[in-house]
Amino acid sequence: MGQRFIQLGEGYSDFYELMTLIEYMHKRVKHLYAFHTKIDGKERTSLAASFQPTEQGNFQPIYICLEGIPRPNGIDKNIRFEQFQQLADKYNFQLVEMEVPSSESYHELTLYFNQLISILRLNHLLPPL
Repeated sequence: MGQRFIQLGEGYSDFYELMTLIEYMHKRVKHLYAFHTKIDGKERTSLAASFQPTEQGNFQPIYICLEGIPRPNGIDKNIRFEQFQQLADKYNFQLVEMEVPSSESYHELTLYFNQLISILRLNHLLPPL
């Protein structure tokens, strides 16, 4: 089975594209993720969703908005994170939160995504190949 991250972007429109994908294909959603990291001293969060593998092609996509929103800290509100949490609650999805290194600590983005896939597999959040 192929498992791959599909990067949407960091902006508002990319976030709302991710929300729309989840909304319209909620029956295929497996997990929602919030990957927290620190970049240049700033706390950032990547929001992602993994979907059930396709029947044809046996491909499992993981859509991600990479490090695009400030990490919620309980003091300052983060509307996008709250909307993501509300969508998770609406469909009874568990929002899996984890601390990860930043993508900037990897020479190539592909290596970073491979590392995240490995972490998700080790935590039984993605099936083995």
